[in-house]
Amino acid sequence: MPGLETFSTPSCAEAISSAWLSALICDLSSPDFILKRSFTNDSYWRDLLAFTPDFRTLHALPKIQQFFSVPVAIARPSRFRLLPGVRHRRIGPTRTFIQGIVQFHTVIAQCTGVFTLTQSEDSSWKAWSFVTMMDRLYGVVERFGVHTPLCRPAEWNTTMDYTAVVVGAGQCGLSVAARLENLGISTLVLERSGAIGDSWRYRYESLETNTPRAFNHLPFVAFPEGCAKYIPCRDVADYLEDYQRTLGLHVLTLAHISAASYDASSSTWTLSISLSGKASVTVTARYLIGATGIGTTGGALPFTPSIPGKRSFLGSIIHSSEYRFSTCAGAQKVVVVGAGCSAHDIAQDMANHGSQTVLVQRSPTAVVSRQMTDRLLSGYVGQDVPPTEIADRFHVAVPFSTLRNSQYDTMQIHAHVDQDLRENLSRHGYLLPGPEDNLVHRLSVRRGGYYIDRGCAKLITSGKITVKSGHEISHFSPTGLVFDDGSRVMADLVIFATGYSRTTIKQVAERLFGSQVAEAVHDLGGWDSECELAGIWRPTGHDGLWFAEGDLFAARFYSQFLALQIMAREMGLLSPDKRTYIPC
Repeated sequence: MPGLETFSTPSCAEAISSAWLSALICDLSSPDFILKRSFTNDSYWRDLLAFTPDFRTLHALPKIQQFFSVPVAIARPSRFRLLPGVRHRRIGPTRTFIQGIVQFHTVIAQCTGVFTLTQSEDSSWKAWSFVTMMDRLYGVVERFGVHTPLCRPAEWNTTMDYTAVVVGAGQCGLSVAARLENLGISTLVLERSGAIGDSWRYRYESLETNTPRAFNHLPFVAFPEGCAKYIPCRDVADYLEDYQRTLGLHVLTLAHISAASYDASSSTWTLSISLSGKASVTVTARYLIGATGIGTTGGALPFTPSIPGKRSFLGSIIHSSEYRFSTCAGAQKVVVVGAGCSAHDIAQDMANHGSQTVLVQRSPTAVVSRQMTDRLLSGYVGQDVPPTEIADRFHVAVPFSTLRNSQYDTMQIHAHVDQDLRENLSRHGYLLPGPEDNLVHRLSVRRGGYYIDRGCAKLITSGKITVKSGHEISHFSPTGLVFDDGSRVMADLVIFATGYSRTTIKQVAERLFGSQVAEAVHDLGGWDSECELAGIWRPTGHDGLWFAEGDLFAARFYSQFLALQIMAREMGLLSPDKRTYIPC
């Protein structure tokens, strides 16, 4: 649960958790499946494959009881055990939680559940949130352990058969391949660029991860200890290359799918793959996973707003995706349009290399310091942090759907950390959201509208970067931009850091695999009604077709569940409609 402040652990926290676990066991095994002794009326239960072969989040006790009664009866959970590390946490001056992890077994898998307990009006402690997740399936021997053995050597032929093919060798594609190979599922990765890591290697030179190294490891292989806390993009690229070599993952570079077809009768994909400078190959597989990009799912194009007068402008216009480093621009007067992370990084880079830089801010931006992100990610940073797999479980201890409303008190606790930062920016014309704004929702759900400061704020408050806010761009002039209030900004170079076009899963499927495949894909994208990512890491509507996307954390954490879903299908553990498990 990001951002919760840990304070002294009362000796009774473990006793309270044990008592709650006893109540939970009784409730789950009761004939009428009434959970009122263990859950609050306003509770949330998020399940990641432990009871249902999908990602589901149910809110409010009546809905939870109605939905989970049958899956729990099928799963027959047993052997519950409270794991060490129960903690007492607070998210406000008076509101406290007890959090911990329980391990349990179902008829098909070993699972864990992260509970967040709150004190009810009758002084009893009940679950406000419960997140259950499958850890491993019975009968599956995992191949990667402490010594991380390599995959079997690849045998490249013009015709090849794999169980799974992953399209894209970025963090998500490699993580999925590693998770699948760990379960014994043969996997081929196709990468369109010339080298693994190029998606990071050829971004702007000053780019660094916004989150600390400890938050960003991929499965089985950590970033080297010698890496900086915030990792430069070229080091991320090198890490991805080393990751593939260490695990021996099978990757074809400069590979493009020229044709894709699916035979429903045999549940088999047939892919024709063009290789630059080599003979084409044909690959058959039962599962196809698209992992072609972060945020855009690989299908979006750079978005530049339509502004009159572009042809009259005597300077240069580029999108931030084209920017590499300040010296290549050679401009004295630069305008950066946008106020997200890339916009600030580019403005900072240009200003540090002598350009007169103006940042055009079109709407309020939430700004936080790296000190604040360390607090929000306290489970990964600092002394005596738990192992990554435990920290990950606590990090997702509260469902996404609660982040719209539940994080205000959390941010109040930490508000003093960035108070001076916000006040100084505001004095220099920078637009900040109001006090009711939900930063954690911007970070975790919206995934936009924020900036994690790595030095640009100081350049703004010192006057080295000028902020132009509160007015829309009217048109270009030969020498710069004209705003709707008649004001003008001179420029030799205008950089639009305005993001990418929005795409749906159906559109991405059509671009990657053709219109016939796309017809069977749900026209989804973004978040579903339960605030789960629609069609990402989950079924898409087309048998055997999956998508993976996200940052380094998402690649590490959710790749496990995609691999387990595929393994469950390989083992025949799903009902014909794939909505429930079939006990072994």
